Amino acid sequence: MRRILTTLMILLTVIVAGLAALVLLVNPNDFRNYMVQEVAERSGYQLKLDGPLRWHVWPQLSILSGRMALTAPGASEPVVRADNMRLDVALMPLLSHQLQVKQVMLKGAVIQLTAKTEAVRNQNAPVVPHDNTLPQAPQDRGWSYDVRKLQVADSVLFFQHENGEQVTVRDIRLQMEQDDNHLATVDFSGRVNRDQRDLTLSFIAQVQGGDYPHSLKADFSQLNWQVRGAELPPDGLSGQGSLQASWIEEAKKLDFNNLNLTANGSAITGSGSVVLGEKPDWALNLQATTLNLDSLLAQSATANEGNVDQRGQSQPRQLRPVIADSDIQQDYHSLLGFNGQLALSADQVQWRGMRFSQVKSDITNQQGLLTVKQLEGSLGEGRLSLPGMLDVRGNTSHAAFQPQLDNVEIGTILQAFNYPINLTGKLSLKGDFSGPRIDAEDFRRNWQGQ
Repeated sequence: MRRILTTLMILLTVIVAGLAALVLLVNPNDFRNYMVQEVAERSGYQLKLDGPLRWHVWPQLSILSGRMALTAPGASEPVVRADNMRLDVALMPLLSHQLQVKQVMLKGAVIQLTAKTEAVRNQNAPVVPHDNTLPQAPQDRGWSYDVRKLQVADSVLFFQHENGEQVTVRDIRLQMEQDDNHLATVDFSGRVNRDQRDLTLSFIAQVQGGDYPHSLKADFSQLNWQVRGAELPPDGLSGQGSLQASWIEEAKKLDFNNLNLTANGSAITGSGSVVLGEKPDWALNLQATTLNLDSLLAQSATANEGNVDQRGQSQPRQLRPVIADSDIQQDYHSLLGFNGQLALSADQVQWRGMRFSQVKSDITNQQGLLTVKQLEGSLGEGRLSLPGMLDVRGNTSHAAFQPQLDNVEIGTILQAFNYPINLTGKLSLKGDFSGPRIDAEDFRRNWQGQ
């Protein structure tokens, strides 16, 4: 036992002496110019380090820096800024003139993915099919280094595509580790606040970055999310999921498949894609075993208007501020900003207490012209179809629908829309109706048709 303790004390003394000698004999500022040059040569980015570098020996041998900034070639603003940066390095490679950075840790970072931080290609520079910016294989010369892990804490991400709205991601926590084939394991959590809604998101993903920046592939698992705010149920929306995604830089296209998503008792699978541009172009093909719209959608004021007096309910809360100077219905304004196609089928759908089955829909949007080519399903022993359109491209919105009902229980519909009429029976109907707004109360008062 005494020999073991003596051996351990000798080893501890050697380690302490080695670290002390390293701190005294090796100046971390000797690495400053080398790191700046290597970053520039391998990626073209400009690394700026403010203040002196210093050692930190416990519990991990590290190099600490003050403020840092990383700027893309030709960009007017840094893509990454941080108040503090820590480089966890390996001890033994230092003895052979190798700076092996095991982990880069950024705290209080500001990450900007905007037009001002994008790289600007020199007009005289030759265009090559693949100018991969990943670190090249280390060459046998002087000092060398590589990075395996990245950690980001208490940071903020600003994202803006061209002239689009800026999205801010706060409270970022990121842990990433990659292997020799650029297969990375990413553990992320953050919070997004936009349009009076607050989204909390966390996931673990396997990311293949061997062909970055031309393409990225990711397999997301343990995806957890929760969103609260305007036009959402009082308790918000929350759920789990998984999916596989890929990004093609040249086409600005994001594809995802093997989607499995749960939200407030609903379960959705499927695939889709989006092409980012001035007007994003969405294509979704979804299937649902159960789709509970009553738990996914906030109940509007008009949903309870017919029975407020009978039930003694208080006035419903206002879901969003009213913008008086907006001519276009504010609820539909977002339709102007994208193109999209949705194919959705569901085994069971619940809406306003009605239980539909075998629901199929085919809906397209062309920058404000929403076309419902197909929307049909079974309700009890009957069946109904509701094709139509909504046009919000002008100063006022206009909707037109051609409902078809076959042997549908009328009492179920009257109860769902709070009509104070005690009536039962089977209803078959073909109609053509139009009005300014898709809303139950507006349908009662302002719609016309046969």
